[in-house]
Amino acid sequence: MLGKLKQLIKSNKSLAYGVRRCRTWLHANLRCGIRNYGHNLQFNRGVVVCFRDLKIGHDVFIGYDCYFGVQNIQIGNYVQLAPKVAITGGDHLIEVIGTPMIKTGLDASREIQATQKGVVIQDDVWVGLGAIIMDGVTIGEGSIIGAGSVVTKDVPPYTIFAGCPAKKIRDRFLNQNDRVEHSKKINGTWHRSVDIK
Repeated sequence: MLGKLKQLIKSNKSLAYGVRRCRTWLHANLRCGIRNYGHNLQFNRGVVVCFRDLKIGHDVFIGYDCYFGVQNIQIGNYVQLAPKVAITGGDHLIEVIGTPMIKTGLDASREIQATQKGVVIQDDVWVGLGAIIMDGVTIGEGSIIGAGSVVTKDVPPYTIFAGCPAKKIRDRFLNQNDRVEHSKKINGTWHRSVDIK
């Protein structure tokens, strides 16, 4: 019986889409408590969301086992997060004299004592497998983060960063006009801040 049901779902694209949307809604809303997300979110198994103020745009893919451990995370439209991406940091006060490190993160009510800045991932960003994004970072529109990278500083729009710590490898597009044209076609916001000569 179960095998026939799986076969029916696989053979009917609209039914498969409906099942996938239902699974995404259940996982995002009930398990993770996310309330603010756009249409066509693909949300895979094993995702951990520590704070419910996560904001996610339209057409976003979140791979399995991703970890969102920072307050005030904003994810734009057309973003791809490969499996095992972690957004973390800023949750320990490391300069507290006389307090062990294990006690500098959460207080008795499980609230973070440190002030987290949040993370912004703008539109059309691709983050590779196992990348770590530290608290306080903004990843600019159209950027690519290589697999296994540790992002500790802001990433400018339309650049490719990789490494530990992540450093600029090259620009995504060869010239400014291509970057502006791409930003316009995806309804991005970056092109509005650039003067073309």
